[in-house]
Amino acid sequence: MTAKTSPYIYPFQPFLHLDKPTPTSRFAEAREMTETEFSAWLETFAPKIHPLEGQETAEAIYSVFADPGVVFGDPAFLSSRREEWLQRFGQVVAEGRRLDLTILGFPYKMPVPLKTDRTAADLGEVVSLARLNQLARAIGRVHAPGARIHVFTEGAFHVFNSLDRSYADGYFASLQALASRFGLNEHVELHDLNAVVDDNPDFMAVWRDTEADLIARRDAGDEKVLAAIRDSLPVRFHNLANPGVGEADLAAAYRRDPAAKALIDDIQQRAERGTVTYRAFLEARDRISLLQRIVPDALPMTVSPRPGRLGVRPLPEPSRMLPYHGVSVISADGATLEMQYLWDLRRTGRAYVPLHLVGDADPAPFAYLEA
Repeated sequence: MTAKTSPYIYPFQPFLHLDKPTPTSRFAEAREMTETEFSAWLETFAPKIHPLEGQETAEAIYSVFADPGVVFGDPAFLSSRREEWLQRFGQVVAEGRRLDLTILGFPYKMPVPLKTDRTAADLGEVVSLARLNQLARAIGRVHAPGARIHVFTEGAFHVFNSLDRSYADGYFASLQALASRFGLNEHVELHDLNAVVDDNPDFMAVWRDTEADLIARRDAGDEKVLAAIRDSLPVRFHNLANPGVGEADLAAAYRRDPAAKALIDDIQQRAERGTVTYRAFLEARDRISLLQRIVPDALPMTVSPRPGRLGVRPLPEPSRMLPYHGVSVISADGATLEMQYLWDLRRTGRAYVPLHLVGDADPAPFAYLEA
């Protein structure tokens, strides 16, 4: 993953070929594969994690999160609070209970044709869930009650992306189906934040109040709020749905072509509004301890590393983006998985084999294999 991280959001990864209007890549005849065939790659992309042996249980659990293949962000975020984490793990061990962990993500496939042409989850999500499953398995090998990872999918973000809720609901259903097909729900439990919000009616009022508070703090020059907006705005700008806008026009806006000023200004205004609403959602969630209502005493994991949260790498090197922001590309030797923007993939000048999953309702490829 990219070495650059943010405590507020997973950073935007720039496009590589926005200046190339004409596709140059070659695509061979598509191949259909079963989940068993795709699963053969999981041993490489989501390998077994080995806790340190001969340690106290809390130390062994800590070693799982300190593993170079797991830890994400500045390792000092973890090591500087080593004693605190040992105490928290030790309390779980002393009480003889399962270690519950939470993580957020997986809102929906970004509704941006330059990023992906899928609406359902694909191999990238499978690998990400498989890595979480392996993490819990590793903990279970040193802590008999085991571990369970609660993934809160952020489908509620459809509200500030002008998407119908059904778009996010369809993605969540596809994620559930893949978790079942690939046997990844052994230690991973999916929670739909849309449903969580439905079941906690007090949240919406807190969300609105928090948004008003954030706007006031932003306008007053609150540096923490301004920093969060600065980090989030590039991501939001490139995540927004733009119905009726052609790919070439969107590419022009993304590369800040002066001829696309009207579209750029429109996207920018919507992104700025959505960024505040997005930040308000996250802050409101924490104000009322929304996740703790569902999973009391769980420890937090994140892909936006900061002290006090366990930073975990969502995909293996050299992938530099989250699975729902691009398409999954496997190297010719099967050694690496990388998420790429579809626009860029079509302009590398290389050859690829589109791979489809048997029974997949989404007609777009489940992954691509370098030829």
